[in-house]
Amino acid sequence: MKKFICPNCLGKKILNEKFVSIGLPKDKNPWSSISQIIQCATCKKKIPAHLGERWNNISINQAKEEYKKYN
Repeated sequence: MKKFICPNCLGKKILNEKFVSIGLPKDKNPWSSISQIIQCATCKKKIPAHLGERWNNISINQAKEEYKKYN
């Protein structure tokens, strides 16, 4: 697992982390199937873990673009 970097403010500290139980995605919006959410300690925004931890080797720039596109 990579260290958290907030795609909104580039903060690196976690205020809170939640795991949620959801059903299957209803559309192509990546927010509709989020199962893990990290709250940034700096900006207080709730960030999907796959973006904050840059799963699947995405870059911080890719994470920022996806976050801003759907936020």
